Amino acid sequence: MSPGRAPAAAAGAAPVAPSGAAPGTGDGWSAGAAQALGAVLGAGALLLPAALAPQPGPWTGVAVAGVLAGWCLLVAAAGGTADAGPVAFVGDRLGPGPARAATALYFGGFATGQAGVALGAAGFALGDSGWRAYAAAAGVLCSAAASAWFAPRGLSPAGRRLRPAAVLALAVAWRVLGGPLPGPGAEDRAGWAALLVAVPLLFGWVGLEGAVPAAARRRTLGGTLLGIALAAALYCVLLGPPPAVSAPPPAAAAVGATLGIGSAALCWTYCRTNLQATAARWTELTGRTRRGGVVAAALIALGVLVLGGAARWGLPALLIGPGAATAALYTLIAVAAVRRPRPRPRPRPQEPTDHDHADPGHSERAAHVLEGAARPAG
Repeated sequence: MSPGRAPAAAAGAAPVAPSGAAPGTGDGWSAGAAQALGAVLGAGALLLPAALAPQPGPWTGVAVAGVLAGWCLLVAAAGGTADAGPVAFVGDRLGPGPARAATALYFGGFATGQAGVALGAAGFALGDSGWRAYAAAAGVLCSAAASAWFAPRGLSPAGRRLRPAAVLALAVAWRVLGGPLPGPGAEDRAGWAALLVAVPLLFGWVGLEGAVPAAARRRTLGGTLLGIALAAALYCVLLGPPPAVSAPPPAAAAVGATLGIGSAALCWTYCRTNLQATAARWTELTGRTRRGGVVAAALIALGVLVLGGAARWGLPALLIGPGAATAALYTLIAVAAVRRPRPRPRPRPQEPTDHDHADPGHSERAAHVLEGAARPAG
């Protein structure tokens, strides 16, 4: 999820607005592939290998990607989500109630997912998955929430462009090194069924739900499918068995510590971005302030973290919540895709009133007020 992206999410990619990638102006194979990869590449590329590898095996990732490719074609045939966003897509076909449910799934998935992101950051920094990691994760979560509270603007555009490249470089470096040492959540890898592995694996695909172009943009849609294939290949490599290293060089420990600090710092930035995105969903749901949404999301994540520590859950278990929310959101969008858009009622012409006749400047002033209200802030 691009969770920060997104939903990003995710999140996978965890964008500032988790409704997905912003509508792209480019068209073609490269634009579609870049949009899809940018939507899903995020914290999941670091957390999923640390949490699940090598348990899923390549076929689980291929199966998930295949289902998502079919889902993408279904949504594209219905007009896609890249222009209006997934929430509006659901609302146009199923009504305001399901659209509100989609927003609630974003809020719940992103809020619970930050417990896993914080625990992953602590595990990378400490090389531990015990009680010390949970205590450090609480500190990660609280500091990210404080930063989101006091500095709502987040990363600069340049930082948002460089962050996925940094994630990819660290993920590849971990792969070459043989994986995180010892790796957060390593004790929970044994005995996971393929289905239970597929659910947290969806954490790495948050963001795709808002990056599906319309089927009429054939080249862009083909590029989106290519992006899904490339992301699936990346996860197959990252989640595969680590390379056999009979005698690691003495510098491997120092390199691993450096990679761990860098990975922890990136996870912290995703946690902060995702809390900001969750706060926006809180405002949509309740009409209350963004800062209240930051607090609410941080408290939910902290509660999940405390529960996970008490129950001795590892990182894979903490990723089930956001993975299940992602699965429910994708299912809701698929249901909307097989429904026709709801007819919109035509606005009735406004009858002139006595007040309008008495004050000829009333209509002009009212139009000026509405124009100012509709103008985007900033």
